[in-house]
Amino acid sequence: MQTRILHLVTRTPLHVGAGASVGAIDQPIQRERHTGFPVIPASSLKGSFADQWPATHDNGKGAKQRIATEDKPKADGTIVKVLREADECAWLFGSDTTDLPFAGSLLFSEARLLAFPIRSARGSYAWITCPLMLQRAARDGVFSGGASEEINYLNEPEDMESEAYAIFREDPLGLGADKRRLVLEEYCFTRDRSAFPEDTAQALAVLVPKGDLFRSITKRLVILSNGMMSHFATTACEIAQHVRISDETGTAEPGGLFNQENLPADSLFYSVLNATKSRVPSGTFHGKPADEALDVFAARVTEEIVFQFGGDASTGLGFCTATLCPRKGA
Repeated sequence: MQTRILHLVTRTPLHVGAGASVGAIDQPIQRERHTGFPVIPASSLKGSFADQWPATHDNGKGAKQRIATEDKPKADGTIVKVLREADECAWLFGSDTTDLPFAGSLLFSEARLLAFPIRSARGSYAWITCPLMLQRAARDGVFSGGASEEINYLNEPEDMESEAYAIFREDPLGLGADKRRLVLEEYCFTRDRSAFPEDTAQALAVLVPKGDLFRSITKRLVILSNGMMSHFATTACEIAQHVRISDETGTAEPGGLFNQENLPADSLFYSVLNATKSRVPSGTFHGKPADEALDVFAARVTEEIVFQFGGDASTGLGFCTATLCPRKGA
């Protein structure tokens, strides 16, 4: 089995729903139960990539599917479906018909949060993360070398009753004001004496899209305590109000107002992507190796192509930049 790391950066707010809620938020996003960190389920990743990957075989109903089948008579006179040919989409993501099901070569993990944009009193916003997020990512293979060593010895900032600490560069946003304090949302943080993890900041900068917009991530990076990170990831997402419109009257339905939680744009996620030898039973893609599946996926999943995940695509939600890290040693 071969493994690569998939990086996702939200370009617009993202909503992967967790169903209805009886709380103040009618439609919350999916989160880890024990940390409160937002996640993108593996099923959403795989389904969205497969849906946006071109299928080539005509299903006879004016649409395309991933495999072509044919009827084959058995000795007892019964007819069975057999595979005539599969396309690239079927090789990577699996069959899309119950006539002849098989799994794809690509195996996705859920996408975990790695950095989260938060409002700052100076410099507009900062990217926040925490030791737990970074240590998980290092364990999963996102970081290596100097960054991995830094993360292993990274101390968690303290949350005192009267003062909270965070790890950030001196004068992180280049404003020349109070270099020891930073205000995020309604909280004031004092600069922790721990050394700022320069290698980790540079490693994160490699994961985001190239260009002026994300070039400042090394200056904006702030490392909070695990508890404070959980607090912000739970309370600082966007809340959008919607109203249901009646098809009959064209006006708002009584009691149709609802609140929807969205992840903000510029959030950074990663997913562990594994691949196995092709599971296509026969044909062109039968027996293809795992590393070839990852190379084909990487060739299409680049910064130049935007993928959509989650709901409300028609209103601009869920558009993300996705990139696959190079193979180690490549």
